[in-house]
Amino acid sequence: MPHQREKAPIPAVASSFALGFIVICLVVYILNVARAIMIPFVIAVFVWYLINAMARGFGRVAVSGWKIPRVACFTLAILLLMVGIWDIFALISQNVAAVAKAAPVYQAHLMEIVPQVVQFFHLEHQPTVQELMGYLDLGALMKAMVTMLSGIAGKTLIVMFYTGFLLYEQQFFNRKIIGMIADKKTEDHVRHILRNIDIKVQRYIWVKTFVSALAGILTFVLLQVWHVDFAAFWGLMAFFLNFIPYVGSLLSIVLPAMIALVQFSDTPTFLMVLASLSALHGVIGHALDPFLMGKNLNLSPIFIISSLAMWEMIWGVPGMFLSIPILAMVMITLSQFPATRPIAVLLSKTGVVDQESLSDKKP
Repeated sequence: MPHQREKAPIPAVASSFALGFIVICLVVYILNVARAIMIPFVIAVFVWYLINAMARGFGRVAVSGWKIPRVACFTLAILLLMVGIWDIFALISQNVAAVAKAAPVYQAHLMEIVPQVVQFFHLEHQPTVQELMGYLDLGALMKAMVTMLSGIAGKTLIVMFYTGFLLYEQQFFNRKIIGMIADKKTEDHVRHILRNIDIKVQRYIWVKTFVSALAGILTFVLLQVWHVDFAAFWGLMAFFLNFIPYVGSLLSIVLPAMIALVQFSDTPTFLMVLASLSALHGVIGHALDPFLMGKNLNLSPIFIISSLAMWEMIWGVPGMFLSIPILAMVMITLSQFPATRPIAVLLSKTGVVDQESLSDKKP
């Protein structure tokens, strides 16, 4: 009988795992089918958090004891964000035609350079033009990036629509919490947890946006110094690609360096551009970003790569950009509850999850 009691829970555990697997598959299926709705909504959530983070930052500015009113803080944050979006649209429209026109010329230069590289390294196999086009089709690559940016721009109205409703709804969040929870002690506990999550997520989005903007600006300046074509376009790409760990930084280095190679057909210039971009993104990615981010992005590299692959499968390229912010938000949220903290520890890089109370701190 005791032996039978030990085996009794096994079917229940198996059923739980099976049910969990079915739920995960169903969620993935729904996310994939509803991608046209979900992607703009998730982007809107991050924009909403960014607006709140900017407004909170403006609210801390004091001149002779006078602080900017809350409404003015939100208005200023929204206006600055709209100006930034307008500049991005203008930059994309200016570069679309130029990139499409220059791509075949760069492709032809690349086809001339590759045989020299093969001869320099004494490779036995001389790749054919068809083989090179399969791996080094710069025209298709650059058009794909422009198409991706244009697609994001096309969803801007939907994102703005969602963001506006989130900004409108947030004034009722406090009332909803009071109406949902009758016990005062439980209400205070829920508010404490929600405030911790809110502050950490706002800090993450604010810091990541700042670091990405800095990477884009410095990439633009560096490419301008070397007179590389489409420096502004590559600076914009560096801003977006910085949201993708590892892969994004690599593309921000390799793609402009390849353009410099086919533009100048000069190996020393190519190496200098490659080295300077590598140093820039190395400092930003391995020194500045971790220093500013602190413990907010203490994510395991294996889960980062897995998240990139999973969200790319579900939502394509936009999923890759959103994968790490989503994973960071999930980990921050899980770390606030004792029951789910072990999962947050598993997702962390160091195995140590920040447990300090942020209820009285500002981002």
